[in-house]
Amino acid sequence: MKRILFTAPSLTVGGMEKALITLANRLCESGYSVTVMILDDITELGDTLDDRALLLHRPYKSHPGSRIPYIRHKLYDDGMWETRAGAEKLYQYYTDGEKYDVEIAFFRGLSVKIISGSTNKDAVHLAWVHSDFRQAKGYMNNFRDIKEVNRAYSRFDRVVCVSEQARQGFIETVGDTGNTLTVYNMLPAAEIRELSQKPAERSIRRAKLHLVIVARLLDRVKGQLRLISAVAKLRKEGESISLCIVGGGSDRDLLQKEIASKNAGSYIELVGEKKNPYPYIKEADALVCASYWEGYSLTVAEALILETPVISTDCAGPAEILDHGKYGMITENSDEALYEGIKRFCREPGLIDKYREKARERQSFFDEDKTFRQITNLFEG
Repeated sequence: MKRILFTAPSLTVGGMEKALITLANRLCESGYSVTVMILDDITELGDTLDDRALLLHRPYKSHPGSRIPYIRHKLYDDGMWETRAGAEKLYQYYTDGEKYDVEIAFFRGLSVKIISGSTNKDAVHLAWVHSDFRQAKGYMNNFRDIKEVNRAYSRFDRVVCVSEQARQGFIETVGDTGNTLTVYNMLPAAEIRELSQKPAERSIRRAKLHLVIVARLLDRVKGQLRLISAVAKLRKEGESISLCIVGGGSDRDLLQKEIASKNAGSYIELVGEKKNPYPYIKEADALVCASYWEGYSLTVAEALILETPVISTDCAGPAEILDHGKYGMITENSDEALYEGIKRFCREPGLIDKYREKARERQSFFDEDKTFRQITNLFEG
C-alpha cells in the first residue's frame, strides 16, 4: 500500500482545500494510505475527509519571534524560523522521520519549501500550482528570492498546474523548471449533484434574474465589489435582478458596507460561508465569476455540472473550462464589460436556456476517472 503525504496550509472552506479533500478521499477509496498535514489548525472541512485518512496538524516551530504578531505576520509570512531555515531542516522537522512513497506540496509557499527539502530519495515528489502566478501572491512566502523559488520547484519530479494558463503563468514568473504539466482538478460530479438536492440553509429573496457568486470574500482577487456595483446599477435602471453572495473571508464588512451604501440589502444578500453551496448554485439563473484572476475556479466547473449557466470575466481557468466562451459567457476582465454581460442576461432571456444547454454539453469534460488516472500515473515516477 503506497503511503501518500499531502502538505497544505489548512482545511478551511476554499477551492484548493476542496480539491485536496476530493483527491485524498478518492485515494483512500482506492486503497492508498493518505496523510494530510496542515500547518494552521483550521479544519472546517475536516469532517468531509475520509475517516481512513490521517489528518495531522504540525504547528510552526516555536521561536521567540513567533510570539510577536508584527514579526510573525508582516515580516516572515508563515513563521520566522521557517523563512530562515534551510529546506532540509524544514522537511526533517515537519515530517518527523516518517517515510512516504509520494510527497505532495499541494499549495505554494511553505508547503513547497518543506517538500523541496525531502531527503527521501525513494519518494515521488509533486507540487501543485492552483493559481496564475502572474497575478497571485504568496508563492515567495518563506523564500528569500525568486531564484530560491525556482530551485525549490526544480527539485520536484513534476509540477502539476490546474490549467494551461496557470502553467504559462508559472513559467513566466518562476521560470521554466522543465517539469510542469497541466492536470485539471478532479470533481466528484455525482456527489455535487446529490448535495445540490438538499435544501439551502436559508431561503433567498430572488428576482426575475437571480445570480449567485461563490467565492472567498477577498475583493482584490474575487471582484465582489464590482459585481455588487453592476447589479445595483442594473436595478436602478429598472431590471428585476438579485444576487446571492456565498462565502466567508476578511472582506465581509467591506462588502456589507457597500451593499448598505447602495441601499441594496433587499436584493443583494451575504449568506456566509457554506460547506454545501450547491443548492444556491442550482437555484440560480446564472453563476458569476467576477475574479480578477483565477487558477482553475472550482465553482465555475461545479456550476456546469449542475447545468447552471455561467458568466465569467476572462481569466485563467474559467476561460479554459468554458472553452473561451463556447460553454458560458466570457466578458473582458473589466468592470464595464462585466456589467454589460450581466445586462445581456437581463434583456435577452433566451441566453439562460442557451447556456444551460451548453452546460449539459460540457459534462464529458469533467471525467473524474480520467483525471484520477492521470494523477496516480504520476505516483509511479
